[in-house]
Amino acid sequence: MKTAILFSTISFVLLSFLAFNYGEGDWVTYSEKKKAKFEILFPEKAKAEKKGNIWYISSTLDEPLTTFYVMINFNTENYTEQSFREKAKLNMSDIENIFSTKIIDLKEIQFNGGLCMEYKYEMYGLKSLRRIFYKDNKFFELTCNPIVGGVPEMQKEKFFNSFHYLP
Repeated sequence: MKTAILFSTISFVLLSFLAFNYGEGDWVTYSEKKKAKFEILFPEKAKAEKKGNIWYISSTLDEPLTTFYVMINFNTENYTEQSFREKAKLNMSDIENIFSTKIIDLKEIQFNGGLCMEYKYEMYGLKSLRRIFYKDNKFFELTCNPIVGGVPEMQKEKFFNSFHYLP
């Protein structure tokens, strides 16, 4: 009897430890030093797709199943806070119209020394959290897109907090 209790206690501790660390392996730094000039952590090596002035960089975490995206739009506009707000509202309106959804929890925050809009939306049953911001003539979107369930808090923080501009 004591052996069974000891075994189940050890099993519980080991499973709790594994569950706590599962999916939290070493994240990989993605660096873009020439044009976009930033670094960010992804749960695995990121895939980059560059089409003209728009770049998409993404990586998927296995547990909890979540995809992380960075989108950069290079254009000729040097944003002011007001022109950025207008562009952000237009993008959010497009999301609402195209995907028949509503933007929720919209807030303005400071992120990497500048204005950032953070908001949530749901499309096709998937819940997404997005931060959009700008620097010089670059419009950035960071998206945490869980495939099942809600936005994983620890992984979201790791992803967002790892973003920084390079000189």
